[in-house]
Amino acid sequence: MQISSTSSALPLSTQVIKKAGDAAQDPASPVTPEQVNTAVDRGADRVTLSQQSADASQANRREAASEVYSNSSQQKQLDIYLAVATESDVDDQPTPLEVAREVSQQQPRPPLNPAGDYSDNSGLASPGQLPASSEPTISVRA
Repeated sequence: MQISSTSSALPLSTQVIKKAGDAAQDPASPVTPEQVNTAVDRGADRVTLSQQSADASQANRREAASEVYSNSSQQKQLDIYLAVATESDVDDQPTPLEVAREVSQQQPRPPLNPAGDYSDNSGLASPGQLPASSEPTISVRA
């Protein structure tokens, strides 16, 4: 079943329900319209959870970076205050944030692949590795 998102202004889930639901109306069909709706709802729920997880992860990274910067800045201010109070030289050592930035810039990065050769997809699961489901599923290509 081919579904094109450019063919209609309807959301993709509605298009899937419409096409798969029409196919499910056939008495010889192995799935019922209710199963189609359930599968689409589960897919939409997974997308929502994935987006929420990504948003939470990004928020946590921003919060951690902000906290590191704040702590580093506060430590530097304390060092300056103590140096002035004791009339000694200000220690001009790099802050942990500056050290972390240097280390990350020195790390070798794998080259980007502008040719689009993504044959090394060793981190991806193949269909045989996916867990089997007792419920019928619908394969949809957008």
